Amino acid sequence: MKKSLFLFWATIGFVYFAGTIGVQAASRYQLDTVHSKVGFAVKHMLFSTVRGKFNDVRATADIDEQTGSLSSVNAEISVASVDTDNAKWDGHLRSDDFFNAGRYPTITFESTSIVPEANGNYRVDGILTIRDVSKPITLEGKMLGMMPGRVAFEAAGQINRQDFNITWNKALQSAGGLMVSDEVDLNIEVALYVPEG
Repeated sequence: MKKSLFLFWATIGFVYFAGTIGVQAASRYQLDTVHSKVGFAVKHMLFSTVRGKFNDVRATADIDEQTGSLSSVNAEISVASVDTDNAKWDGHLRSDDFFNAGRYPTITFESTSIVPEANGNYRVDGILTIRDVSKPITLEGKMLGMMPGRVAFEAAGQINRQDFNITWNKALQSAGGLMVSDEVDLNIEVALYVPEG
């Protein structure tokens, strides 16, 4: 009986100790905005692709410094920072036809599940919120490289803007179809670092 109790508590102690090590190994990384890009692409007038990015993004990630294992991601994007390299388009995107930056100034993403896959790939499930509408999305990511205190990832996914109440469009009378596609490709390249102190 005493031996059984000893083994029981020894097992509990080992599990607790191992778990504590795992928690301590995970560090909070912050986005390196100089070396990162959160971009999107959407078909325009059937034949061309409009590409853009957001210039004001804040993000954190919990990463095991020993293995590079990613356990959580959180991001906040300033809608007003949208940049397609065309001032007229940017103004339209900030209007109520699209994002309504005045009423809904931020886009957020919070991971709910991160599944490691082969060759440094990840499946990242999370909740994306645009115009106060929250929907689950999936990103397919890959770790590009890691050095002490720094790591780089890329990720891609696709959303339907209609899901987030972004419904503006115009019919193209001559060519048929619509001016802006509903499908929006997400292209993300990020570098993250552990802040000093």
